[in-house]
Amino acid sequence: MKFTIGEITADSGARSGWILAALSDWLSLPQSKADETERPQAHGLFDPGTDWRTGAGFTATLSYRGETPGEVEQAVRELKAMASTDDLVRCVVETELGTTWRKVSIRKIDIPGLTFMGFMKGIALDLLAPDPVAYGVESSVSTGLPAPGGGVAFPVGFPVGFGAAGVDGRARFTNEGTAPASVRFRVSGGLPDGFSLRCVETGDVLTFRRPVASDDYVLLDSSDGSALLNGVSPVSGYLTDDDWWQVGPGETCTVQFTSLGGVQGSPLLVLSGSPAYF
Repeated sequence: MKFTIGEITADSGARSGWILAALSDWLSLPQSKADETERPQAHGLFDPGTDWRTGAGFTATLSYRGETPGEVEQAVRELKAMASTDDLVRCVVETELGTTWRKVSIRKIDIPGLTFMGFMKGIALDLLAPDPVAYGVESSVSTGLPAPGGGVAFPVGFPVGFGAAGVDGRARFTNEGTAPASVRFRVSGGLPDGFSLRCVETGDVLTFRRPVASDDYVLLDSSDGSALLNGVSPVSGYLTDDDWWQVGPGETCTVQFTSLGGVQGSPLLVLSGSPAYF
């Protein structure tokens, strides 16, 4: 098993460097936030409704084996330096079944104490993932706008030429996980009147009414309902339809990409998503 946080990787089978000794609660289901209300005149409780989950807390216990005590101390300093950022840190776990990741906050790092050897064990990292879902490897698929095929030209010659294949303007993502998964859309110009994205299975629609120049792109993220121009400037105010959706466990999302008017160049939709696991 491998555990990676930031740029540091600990391998359970390593003989030197960072070694993973234990990883607790990575697979645990976080606690429900629903209130428990007793039924005073009957057995049991009232239905608590949707089981929204708290963040996922877990602990990684590491060891470090180096050549000198100074090497060990320097490695520990580099580990603690990751806590200096205000951003969440990417945490990746590799097991026999595959790779999953979360974005985490480093809550505490317990260091046993100074060592007089080139080895230290019992380094405990208490981590909290605000999003309790663990994500698998991301996949992406792209499509252009719908376009007809070439067809057969007459008079027919041999060999018969059927022309270029048509484009349906659709991109698909299948969530192979066990929890609902968010999806992301990257739409590049030129689209002088904007564009529309429709989930074929549910009928949900995202309509963006603003020019997208040929050298610009719009990034839409269903996890937080954000819309960014070139990944920086917020433009969610131009969404006249914002029926955000997620992809359920084992389900497929088919996205129809449509221009709201004229077209300049070769607009492109890139649909990205990761399987999600509780």
